[in-house]
Amino acid sequence: MLQKCIPFLRELEANNHKEWFDAHRNEYLSAKEEYERFIDLLIGEIRRFDPTVGSITAKDCVFRIYRDVRFSPDKTPYKNHFGAYIAQGGKKSDLCGYYFHIEPSDSGYLNSSLWAGGVYSPDASTLKAVRTDIYEYIDDYKNIIRHKDFTDCFKWFAGNVVKTVPKGFPKDFPDIELLKPKSFSFYRNIDESLLGSEQLLKKSVEVFKKMLPFNKFINRAILYHRETE
Repeated sequence: MLQKCIPFLRELEANNHKEWFDAHRNEYLSAKEEYERFIDLLIGEIRRFDPTVGSITAKDCVFRIYRDVRFSPDKTPYKNHFGAYIAQGGKKSDLCGYYFHIEPSDSGYLNSSLWAGGVYSPDASTLKAVRTDIYEYIDDYKNIIRHKDFTDCFKWFAGNVVKTVPKGFPKDFPDIELLKPKSFSFYRNIDESLLGSEQLLKKSVEVFKKMLPFNKFINRAILYHRETE
């Protein structure tokens, strides 16, 4: 379904400068249109099992290809991937949603195509709300993250945890390690051969459906916190 995106991104990865990009702008626009068309299809399918995503479109969800290089030692001007975050409010949402990322690499981790979910680097008050809900409903949370559908499908993003007990929680809490992450996010890599297949949409929906119990649990905490601020 995505025939143009990876070839374009691979060329961009090898020629990441303005002169090349300007000369190949039509190829970029064609690949971007293909990607957005797929994201619109994907949003429609996600809305069937998670209507909370609302009436968003690909335009609300797809991130810009232009990098913000102001504070980065890496001055390459363009991202070598396409990404879209599907959630209520689109790419600016602070809610758990569904992230679809394609990138021409086979490293099998971040620098490759993947499906991802959860909540990434929430602000301090939101993080406290999420941890509080996990603490208060720990059995429900463990049932979700230890369910076979979840464990067989996803891996947690590594790192980004506090070394000590988060402030406000008891040191003797048996599952204290589950409260230490600063982000509660996970992923599944996409085999690059699937990107050009007609099965891509079906497989994406299957994977994202398995995120729904986690998303509902975390979003309950975030929305309650928002209402009581």
